[in-house]
Amino acid sequence: MGLPEVHDEKPGVPVSIERVGVTGVKMPIGFVYFEDKPVLVVPSFSAYINLPATRKGIHASRNYEIITEVLEEFAGKTYKLENVCGEIAEELLKRHEYATRSEVKAVGEAIVEKLTPKTGMVTYEPCTIIAYAKSRKSSRGSVKTRKMVGVRVGGITACPCAQEMLRESFSKRLGLPENLKKVFEEIPWATHMQRAYGLIVTEVPEGFKIDASKLVWIVERSMSAPNYGLLKRSDEVEIVEKAVSNPRFVEDCVRFMMKYFAESFPELPDSITVRFKQRSAETIHKHDFVAERKTTLGEIRKELGLKKT
Repeated sequence: MGLPEVHDEKPGVPVSIERVGVTGVKMPIGFVYFEDKPVLVVPSFSAYINLPATRKGIHASRNYEIITEVLEEFAGKTYKLENVCGEIAEELLKRHEYATRSEVKAVGEAIVEKLTPKTGMVTYEPCTIIAYAKSRKSSRGSVKTRKMVGVRVGGITACPCAQEMLRESFSKRLGLPENLKKVFEEIPWATHMQRAYGLIVTEVPEGFKIDASKLVWIVERSMSAPNYGLLKRSDEVEIVEKAVSNPRFVEDCVRFMMKYFAESFPELPDSITVRFKQRSAETIHKHDFVAERKTTLGEIRKELGLKKT
């Protein structure tokens, strides 16, 4: 006689729960596509299902087992992290027959080889890759899965406001004639700069592929300048000059992300949802600044006057 299944009993308080599962499951297996190259990532998974009011609990070990079994299928292969999440989400609904919704999230750090901007030295730069999948089972038993992929990348923002006020202050102090003011405008004026982080998470519709490296390019290009782990002095000069020549608020960064995303993916449908976020770790303030927008690609195209090709 086996042990009683406590999970199958009726709960003391018969109400449903939206998400129950495991989080922080790390699996050192496989590669993801990045710039059409295999990059090793150790993702951390979270896997959830919904729990009806008639059950005391879920069979939690099944969630861990499913993650392990699905990843074994991808062992030694190069894969899309969002597709792995999608397979796990669908398998969760097969194993937990009482559940109608599942959700899987994977977050991992990819180390990408880059070259410094001036000296061309090899440097290894981290970026965070994020993937989601949400599955829903209909009353007839069919399952529909929605997948998302995203990146979080560091960079630099330079403040336009302080720079403009500094330029104006020096111009008045020196009493420059009009013909010299144009020369003044060409000077790389100082301003306060901060380490900043940009995020894009986009829905991946069925039949389409999104390269995470293109998302990284969009985020980095939307800031004042990229940053690097390794820089020689000539590289530092290049980065600082680029940043102060391209000052941007966090609001600017989010707007440029939306613009570059719409221009970079003309083939994607209007209906997909995309999230954009920029956070600036301020230097002269004791607080940070954040800008964010979640919208559809169609809304972005409409506001920018772009058409889907």
